[in-house]
Amino acid sequence: MTLARTPLGRIAASGLVAIAFSFAGTAQAAGTAAGTSIENVATVDYEVGSIAQTPIESSPTGNSTPGVSNGTATAFLVDNRVDLTLVETDSAPTPVSPGQADVVATFSLTNTGNEAQGYALVAANLAAGAVVHGNTDDQQVNNLRAFADTDGSGDFSGGDAQFVDTLAADGNILVFVVADVPIGVVNGEFANVSMTATTAVAGTSGATIVTETTGGNTAGVDVVFADAGNDGLETAEDGFAVSSAALTVTKSDAIISDPINGTTDPLYIPGAVVEYTITIVNTGTADAEQVSVTDVIDGDLTLALGEYGGGADIEFDLGGATTGCTANNADADPCGLTGSTLEADVNATLGTNPGVDDTLVVRFRVTIN
Repeated sequence: MTLARTPLGRIAASGLVAIAFSFAGTAQAAGTAAGTSIENVATVDYEVGSIAQTPIESSPTGNSTPGVSNGTATAFLVDNRVDLTLVETDSAPTPVSPGQADVVATFSLTNTGNEAQGYALVAANLAAGAVVHGNTDDQQVNNLRAFADTDGSGDFSGGDAQFVDTLAADGNILVFVVADVPIGVVNGEFANVSMTATTAVAGTSGATIVTETTGGNTAGVDVVFADAGNDGLETAEDGFAVSSAALTVTKSDAIISDPINGTTDPLYIPGAVVEYTITIVNTGTADAEQVSVTDVIDGDLTLALGEYGGGADIEFDLGGATTGCTANNADADPCGLTGSTLEADVNATLGTNPGVDDTLVVRFRVTIN
């Protein structure tokens, strides 16, 4: 009888050699879970003299004993594929006001690997000149903090933690850069920031960082970085846009009358009436709220009373609409004179704010002593 070597390294006397394979394993959207044992057994069916023989199963070390269950599965463990994405949740900077506390930039973190992971979170200011959303960084925010939406509210809150404890494979969570805006920033400035999420061991409060296995083919589950930077971390950027009232305040004076010339070419002599005009222009992108004007009247001057319509001592002009108030501290209107200090509450008097592109004019008159 002539024997022939088959491509499978088996000896066949006659007929065909048939091989069947069986597998065990579980898959998920992010890939088969790390630590899953993948088992494989091959079964060889063959004939001798056209007579079917007892099948032989495979073994990692080689099996020649025919029969079911005499083989041993070839098995390996699925490695830990570390992968993640971190993106901002919108495409525009977050509007903020000067001096505002706990402003928030929001990002979305997704575990695209095949194992539950934790994440350490770090927030940072970008360097001056960094461009995000086409806006150049020219400011820095203070008290930078990083939080995860651990209470699931969808917004930054007091119940959030400063790390991601455990995020399942395919899991997603919002993470926040939280900061305070300096009072000195002005309308139109930008503060650009970044959020970095670094893969950590699940359940360690983001403290133990995952490191990639070196050498490969180690016993157990290897760690493989499959993210864009092959480093187990991702960084995303966003920015804060300062939206504020931008006020330009101008004070001018004009002579109204004097006791000699009346209103014809009057001069600044004792007894003359002078009108002060304070012009406030808002060129910002937000209303000016709770505006009040305080002016300390010089000791050589006396406030002139009842100079405006309805006996008002102070006149306000906003968009051509005028109204007034008196400096009598005993009445109910929001203006008053305390000693030499004249105070006028603009918002309380007008019932509105000087809005974007508005011009507010405040007038009062004094007599030269």
